[in-house]
This record gives sequence, C-alpha cells and structure tokens, in this order.
Amino acid sequence: MIANTMSLEGKEAVKLTSASVVTNLKKYVDFEINDIPMPRDVVGILEQLGERVDSHHVYVDLANTIFNKMVEGIYKTTGEPFESRYYVTVPLKSIYISMDMVEVLRQSYRHTKNVIMQGLGLTEEVSDTWYESYLQQRLVLEEDLGLLSPRRTTVEETILLNRIQYLRGLYYEKDVEVVNVQSSIDNLDDVNIHFENVNVLKLSNQYGTSYVGLHPIDTLPVNVSYLHLMEEVHKLNFPVESKVKVHFPRTKGYFSLAGEAGRAKDKVRNAVLENEEEGDGPKNKQVVDHHLLEDIQNRLDSGEVMLTYLHTLVITSDTLEGLNEKRAILKATLKNLGVGLLDANADQLYLFFKNRIGEVLDYSDRNFIQKMSVRGFAENLFFVSQKVGTEVGFYLGKVDSKTKNWLGNFRDALVSSSNLVFTDVLEANKQGVDGKVTNSPHIAVTGDTGNGKSFLLKLLFVYHSLLRTKCLYIDPKDEIKWQFLEVANKLEKEGLEPELVAYIRSFNFVSLDVKKKENRGMLDPIVFLDAEEGKSLAETMVKTIKPSMTDRQETALLKAIKEVYKAKEAGEKRGMLHVFELLAESEIEEVSDMGVLLLEKSTNSVLNVAFSRGEHVGINLKSKITVLGIKNLTLPAEDSKLEITPSEREGLVILYAIGYFCKKFGSDDHTEESLTVMDELWLFKVTSVGSHIIDSIKRLGRSQNNFLLVGTQSVLDLGSGDDTGFGTVFAFYENKDPDRVLEFLKLPVNKETQECYRNMTMAQCFYSDTFGRIERITVDGTIYPEMAELFKTVNVKDKEEKVSWEV
Repeated sequence: MIANTMSLEGKEAVKLTSASVVTNLKKYVDFEINDIPMPRDVVGILEQLGERVDSHHVYVDLANTIFNKMVEGIYKTTGEPFESRYYVTVPLKSIYISMDMVEVLRQSYRHTKNVIMQGLGLTEEVSDTWYESYLQQRLVLEEDLGLLSPRRTTVEETILLNRIQYLRGLYYEKDVEVVNVQSSIDNLDDVNIHFENVNVLKLSNQYGTSYVGLHPIDTLPVNVSYLHLMEEVHKLNFPVESKVKVHFPRTKGYFSLAGEAGRAKDKVRNAVLENEEEGDGPKNKQVVDHHLLEDIQNRLDSGEVMLTYLHTLVITSDTLEGLNEKRAILKATLKNLGVGLLDANADQLYLFFKNRIGEVLDYSDRNFIQKMSVRGFAENLFFVSQKVGTEVGFYLGKVDSKTKNWLGNFRDALVSSSNLVFTDVLEANKQGVDGKVTNSPHIAVTGDTGNGKSFLLKLLFVYHSLLRTKCLYIDPKDEIKWQFLEVANKLEKEGLEPELVAYIRSFNFVSLDVKKKENRGMLDPIVFLDAEEGKSLAETMVKTIKPSMTDRQETALLKAIKEVYKAKEAGEKRGMLHVFELLAESEIEEVSDMGVLLLEKSTNSVLNVAFSRGEHVGINLKSKITVLGIKNLTLPAEDSKLEITPSEREGLVILYAIGYFCKKFGSDDHTEESLTVMDELWLFKVTSVGSHIIDSIKRLGRSQNNFLLVGTQSVLDLGSGDDTGFGTVFAFYENKDPDRVLEFLKLPVNKETQECYRNMTMAQCFYSDTFGRIERITVDGTIYPEMAELFKTVNVKDKEEKVSWEV
C-alpha cells in the first residue's frame, strides 16, 4: 500500500485498512504476517531494461558500460541489494468456513477422526472433492483480504518462501532450490543447523555459512499510538526479517483471554496485598500492570476484537561480529520507540522452528506473547514500504528515510540507505502498468541553482536517450555542446572511455547563433510549419514585437500571411519577410508603417533567425539525438516579468518559435517515442503566450508518444492535470517559499515535512512518481565519474592553464 513517509494522513488510512482486514481474519483463528527481505535482482532489472536500448552499437556499448558500473556501484555501497515484501499466510484448516452449524460440526468430526487415525498410524484417503472445498475457502479468504489488493503466490513462489527459511543469510540459486524441493519434499529443510558459542544459531550449505539471530519483541510502550514499528525497521540499512504469528483467543472459558487476564489480575492484587502486609506500597509496575489488565477486560466486555501475537525480528550476518553489531543497532532503534527486544539465547532453536511458515500459536506458547486490540496491533504500521520509482529502470539513487541534514555530504546519505531507486520516466505512457494514478507522461525537475537540478536533468536525458527514443534538447544558453565536446576531446586524447566518446560524437549539435547569416530563417514559421500552425505562430511573433495593433493592421497581417502561404503551396520559396513586404506595400498608411517597422526590425538583428525569405529549409531533425543551442540571444531575467526590454522581446520571439519547433518535433511520428528536454522552463512563463505554447506541447503527451522533460526554478511554473500537468516531479530545495513545494506535491505542511524538506542537502530532492508515491531521495552521481563530467555547470581553469591576469 502507498503511504508516503511524510504523510501522517496516509499512514492513518493504512492503519484503518489493516485493522479492517485483520478483523476479517478472526474467523480463521490464526494467521501470520511475514515481512521478508528478498534479494533484488539488479542484473535482471537492467537486462530487462536493456531490451529497450536502441540497437545501434553506439548506444548498446554505452548502455552496457553504464549497467556494469551501476551493478558494481550498488554492490559496493549497499552489499547484497534487497527489498522487503509482505506475505500474509492464513492456514485453511479442515474446519469448513460456513454459517451452517451442522456443516461445521460435520467437518469438526472429520478433523478429530483424522487426528486419532494418524495417532494409530492410519490415514484416510484424500477426498476427491478436496479441491472444490479448498477453492471455496480460498475465494472467501481472498475477499476478506481484498482491501490489501493482494496477489496469490504461485506454486514456485510458495516453495521458495518455505525453502528460504532454512537459507537465511546464505547464497542460493532460486531456480535450483525450487527444482530440488519439487523433486523431493525432503529437500525442503536441507541445511546444516548447529550452534556457535553455545547459543548462536549457525546455518551452512555448500556455498558458505551464516549466523542467525531471532529476537522476539518483549515489551511495548503503554501507549502504542503512532508506534509505527515496521517503518523504523525498514529505515535500517541492513535487512531485518519480521515474523508475526497472530492468534485470536477464545472469548469465554478458563483458557480464554478474559480468563487469563482475570487470573493475572488476581496475581497482581495478591502481590500488592503482600507488599502492604510488609509495610510497602504498590510498586509502579504493579500499578501499570493492573491498569493494562483492566483495559483488556474492559475492551473484551465492550466486544472489541482482541488478539495475541508473537513478533520476532530476524537478522543475519556472515560473521559473529557483524551479527552482534546489527543486533546492537536494532536494539537501539527499538529502544527509542519504547520497545524492548530480547536476545532469547536459550530459545533460538524454538524460535527458528516456531516461526516457520504455517506454524500457529497454541496454548504451550506462553513466552514473548503480546496481547493487543486489533486497533493497537495496526499501530505497528504493517503493509507499507518506502518505495518510489519504477520496478524496471535506470538506477538513480536511494531513498533517504532520515530527516537529518547531511551537511552537503550526499555520499554519507547514499551509504546509510539500502533502499534503491530505479526510474524509467518513459513508463508513464505504457499501458497495463498496475497502480498508476496519473497518465501524464511529462517530467519536471525543479529547484534553486546549485543543489543538483541541472545535473539530474542532464542525467535523465543521457540515460533515456540510450533507449529507442528520438531526443531533442533545447539549450537556451548553448552550454551543452561545448561541455560535452570538451569532455569527449579530453577522453579521446587520453584514450579513455571510447564508448562515451562515440556516444557524444553521435549527437547532432546545432548552435543557432542569431548573428550568423547561415542561420537566417531556420525558425521561420512559414518555412517549417503548415498554414494552420504557421499562421498562429506568425501572428504571435509579430504581436510580441508590436503588442498594440489596430483592427485594420491585424486584418492586413492575417491576409498577408494567407497570401504568402498560397505562394509557398504553389512551390515558391517564401518566408516572413515576404509578409512584411506585402504590408509595407499597402495603400493604408498605418498598415504600411507597420510593414516598414517590421522590415526595419528584421534587418541585421536577432530576428533574422525567425524572419527570412525562405532561403533555408530549416533544422535537420533526422538524427536520433539533437541538441539545439541558442547563442547571442537576450532573454528576460526571471524577476523581470513586468518590465521587458525591446531586445528581450525579440529574444522571446525566437523562443516562441523554438516552442513551436518542439511541438512539431513531438508530433511528427506518433508511432515513435520522442523526448523533448527544455531547460529554464520559466522563460516561456514570462508571458501568457509562452505559457500557452508550453501547454500545447504538453497536450501532445500520450496521444503523440511525446515526453516533455523540463527544468525550472519553481514549482509555480508547473501546471496540474493529466493534460498539462507533470506526472513525475523531482523537487530540489526552493529557498523562496518551501511550503508551496509541499503544497504542490500534496504533502501536509507540518513540522515533520518542513524539517525533512529543509534539511535536504546537495543531490537530494523529493521524488513524486506516477504511482502517487513521494520520498526524499539522494541522486547517485558517483557510479560513472567520467560521465558526470558532462553535467558540470561551472568550469574553473586548471592550475596549468593560463589566467587572464598573467602577462
């Protein structure tokens, strides 16, 4: 279930759901919750992703290099990667689940008869109709568990879950173990079990040795509200298995919970009387125990559902020292919650076998048993995992479940977590992905400069450009070309990273220098757009230069555009300058004056890129990866939205043309996936026209298989909704108004979320995925240092390079 780390409301909803499901299970008398750390098949994840890598050797070679470095980096900082998975086991006993008392008695008789026959060494053949009875019980159970949206395990998964109980901490090959058990059930418990130092359980097989510690929960705080024990266990950077055996005791009789509580209460009362006879008053523990027992009796009298359970936490290590260290960390973590954890040295073998899947609590199990209401039991916060991202994707970093400030050392944050984050932002447009809460394919990276926003934007671009996706990167500062080529030249000179060099050389770098004649008309709407879209862009561009226009001027402009397009469709080379010439030739003075003005502004200015006579065919977009950089373009600063200079208006004209160019790129072939990357999105948000252009690009979305990846400094630049919103958001720190980021992400604005957000360090952000999950993550930019050089935004001369002040 989804419950964001920072959402108290979400956690409360999960607890209510859990309590409801547990209550449904009362009729089964026993059940268990197993939270098992399962090996995470990183190699399998990347192999599956590799099937979508572009088949050209340039992209295959670099993808393989990156995948190998990802695997190496993960094992170096995390060890054996794992993920916790919840399994609910409910024994479907021979007691038939029915409202018909006669049928229940009949099944009870059969059960008793079978027990007696087994004691005499006799057996009764299995009924031919056993499966029908089982199926009916299973369907009822699945309905009872429905709120958890569970998935029934396959036969192979069930075999493996039972087998790995004997392989804790040991290396094993999943398929081999399943086949072995299928060949003979005797192989299920095939493992060497013995003790080290008298009381430490030691398992060994042909692959190695593992030390196992099984530690039961002994004491809980008097008030278990907001205990959230499992959440704290998941925050540890080593695997902890959680085994919970639950039993619903009888409500009446000597062996009932009420009977036990009454007898315990009598013992406390007698102990208090003895103290008073000796001149002492009641002890604090006796008072607390008395109130707790009173509480149990009151709850039973009011009809509240109560249960008893054994909760065991299991840790493993390949050394005794490692086991002791993990035990100490686990104890300290639980102590902060007011939870006591026992070593239980004398009970290790008992706990090992008692916690096997399918074992149930009986009257002889008296040690380590907790008595709790269903509502109190749910405060453990079961069935929640701190997960974000996609099942298959590029390794991006790790979830940081702590709220502390790492003081700029993001490497410490990476080492402290074992919760891996994978991402494939292109999955948002895929059909049949369970759990998605939005269909918006667009991705936003927001935040102040200097925290890692640009790094992540370029990292996502590079990763996803390796897939079968056509990519266009709009670089309004024309920085990428020079940075990428500088890295390529350096690596090539040193004979290093040939795969990365070949990848960079495959780019189609286009630098639109507005001052160069060869770029004239590259973004002319008459040249690269059809009449319908070209008319709209042409009108927008002219109105940006001349905001105030009379009706006669506007009418003349639209007629001139229409006439020029007719000439173009007849085979003539035409561009926007022909439109202006028609206006200048008008007999209407105000129209003629406007035409002359536009021609004058278009002469020897940056507008040459957008206004031409159609002499150039436009930008070539046949390459898989195109980086379009803009040079010598004056654009407004982010804080100058109210006062825009004439030169900045001309810059916006070019930017609007680029926006329409992106729209054309994204809609050219809807059978191909295309990724458009736009840095500095806020530039388009300076005017309502720019905002409209961006929204029109976003609306291409799913229908045209186009993904828009943007970088901007504020979440205020992002829209909402599936058509114009962003399904995936990476929100780095914003200093101006941190609370608005939390509100945008639909997180509660409280002390906990504010502290978590405020304490983010470099390379950390809030990741909101298409499944509605939000977690604080640390981006891992350490796995490929040579590639990380591509994403530097500040270059400083080396010691050997000459500086400007030297003679």
